[in-house]
Amino acid sequence: MRLISFVGMRINRSLISVCILAASACTTYTPLRVADMSPGYNVRVSLSDQGAVDLAPKIGSRARQLEGTLTQATDSSVVMSVRRVVREGGGDDTYSDIPLSLPSRDVEKVERSSTSVSRSFLTAGAIVGTALLAARGAGDFSGGKDGGKQPAGN
Repeated sequence: MRLISFVGMRINRSLISVCILAASACTTYTPLRVADMSPGYNVRVSLSDQGAVDLAPKIGSRARQLEGTLTQATDSSVVMSVRRVVREGGGDDTYSDIPLSLPSRDVEKVERSSTSVSRSFLTAGAIVGTALLAARGAGDFSGGKDGGKQPAGN
């Protein structure tokens, strides 16, 4: 019984590691200037301290970043459709495309979100490698290595 429990803990740790790696490895963020912004970009907007205060009545307190789709950008404002709000202290909320207009004083920076092909391949390799190691470890502890046969003479 103890061996089975050990194998389960080992596999659980591996799965947790893979999930964390997969969630963080595939997306990159590139800073954008107003001149480079185009409608339809997936963006992450970091709010200024004033922005967090100004937007509190619309999206709640302690908002630090907004993620969504850029609708329009000018020198004086950024208009976006918000899908996710990241809050100070690590919490976040998901929304169904809330339209928001942000005056430029409320915006600290705007970053374009894109998928990193190299990071995606590295993540896929890590997932496959971890799965193979977990399967091999489970086989070693469950008697899979020599078919579960008892050594001769016992």
